Amino acid sequence: EGVNWDFNYSCLLMIASIVAALGLALDSSTTVISSMLLSPIMGPVIGMSYGLCVWDFNIIKRSARNEVISVILCVIYGFIIGACCHWTYMAEEWPTDEMLSRGTRTTFLAGIPIAFFSGLGVALSVLDDQTSSLVGVAIS
Repeated sequence: EGVNWDFNYSCLLMIASIVAALGLALDSSTTVISSMLLSPIMGPVIGMSYGLCVWDFNIIKRSARNEVISVILCVIYGFIIGACCHWTYMAEEWPTDEMLSRGTRTTFLAGIPIAFFSGLGVALSVLDDQTSSLVGVAIS
């Protein structure tokens, strides 16, 4: 379900990217976290995890492709929002603490296993109808 690229996925990706970019620009961790709840990027992560569980390499490839495209589009949207905000008072404080804390190599490398195991958790909860943990997984 969340593996396929469709209109809703594209719209949610754009909205979540804009909210995240504005959260970073305003140094608002609450806004950045809310963008994580809006983001559809967990769908391809779930697809990769599910594909690994059932050994379906077509789902793994499609999910990986959609994840890479999603990340590239998020960077492009962030660049556009940053360019638009560069002329405002927000840019006077750049880089903000939120930008500095999320832009380190350690944070990036630690995020990879967190995303993978979060995807496994979501895959298990969706397959077993245990949706109570989904919000926590989205925030992680």
